[in-house]
Amino acid sequence: MGVLRSEDTLLGRVGIANNLGEPMPNVNRRETILGLCISFLTLSWLCVGFRLYARFKIIYSPGWDDLFVVLSLLTTTMGVICIIVATNTGMGQHIVLLAPDVISNYLHIFYIMNATYCMSTALIKMSLLLQYLRLYRPGTALYNICRGLLVFIALWGIAYSIMAWVPCVPVPTYWTHLYNPTEEVKCYAYGSQLVSVFTATYESHAALNLVLDLLVMALPIPLYFQVDTPLKTKMGLVAIIVMGAFVNVFALWRFITMVQHKSTTSPTFDPTWYGPTPIVMAGLETASACICASVPVFWGPLIVSAASGLRQMIFVTKEVQVTSQTRFDIGGDRRRDSEVELHGATLSRENSSGGGGGKTPTPAAQTYTAQTWMGWAADYHNSDEGFHKPYESWMKD
Repeated sequence: MGVLRSEDTLLGRVGIANNLGEPMPNVNRRETILGLCISFLTLSWLCVGFRLYARFKIIYSPGWDDLFVVLSLLTTTMGVICIIVATNTGMGQHIVLLAPDVISNYLHIFYIMNATYCMSTALIKMSLLLQYLRLYRPGTALYNICRGLLVFIALWGIAYSIMAWVPCVPVPTYWTHLYNPTEEVKCYAYGSQLVSVFTATYESHAALNLVLDLLVMALPIPLYFQVDTPLKTKMGLVAIIVMGAFVNVFALWRFITMVQHKSTTSPTFDPTWYGPTPIVMAGLETASACICASVPVFWGPLIVSAASGLRQMIFVTKEVQVTSQTRFDIGGDRRRDSEVELHGATLSRENSSGGGGGKTPTPAAQTYTAQTWMGWAADYHNSDEGFHKPYESWMKD
């Protein structure tokens, strides 16, 4: 077969057009990439953390959807870290200006970025579908559609992830095959040297990803219009749909850019120059998807929990402290007389039953809260020593 050099191959399209005079897009700049990626990644970790706290510590109801959103967050984190590292390996510059070893380093990083992206997009959709299954009644049409879509997305994610993790056999030839293709290396899909196969792989995944995003976002809409759907559930569904539309903006932007430059092959094959926009959009898409999948889950429980904590704080500031003390021993029959202190005010009652004997003061016996004292007072009033005798006869009746 020989070395492939035609315009139908990636290597043959390197330098086929002079694009060195093009102005640098803002997204190619390192400071832009770092600012966007670090901000979205940090926010996604916070939101998923709040989600897990709400599920495990507030409502005590974790599920499989929580596991899958964590897996999506981990793969997203790997991908975003690789994007940040790639700014030091030529991303944002023209490939014709890079040395072969720099290109090889970039392809090492891009290999992980692309593979983790394929995993993240599938995992976050599966997390949302698993979350929907907690809302739908088993046996209904929506429940069965959700299960069917869940299986399809799982198979879709597995297929593209395998193609991304194993683009060449052996795999290490992927980061050298671009500029040194040989007959012995077997590459396909993401690793193919043929422009038609290369672009079809990237664009098909981007198109299916966008369509599946729309399906997952639209799936809970019928549930919203059901009469028996609780208002809290409806509000959560609205949040998922609105925020899902925000995620689709990144997915659509990525898809349009890929079609415009034919997956970085047009007008010339320049992946380090035309690649930053779809790469950064991929990172923002998966990070924002983790955010959007988590906010409707934790927002309500955290608000309720915070309001409950505030009410408890208000109650504590109004709580009174009541001190009970034994004042006298009268004769052989030991009687109690309580001195009640309410923030400095003293309420006292002297026993009127008479009798001899000296007064023997004793130290404070116990400190009660207002609630405890009220219970004690009720018991005292109903006892033989109580001073509300009419209640005694009423209770007997």
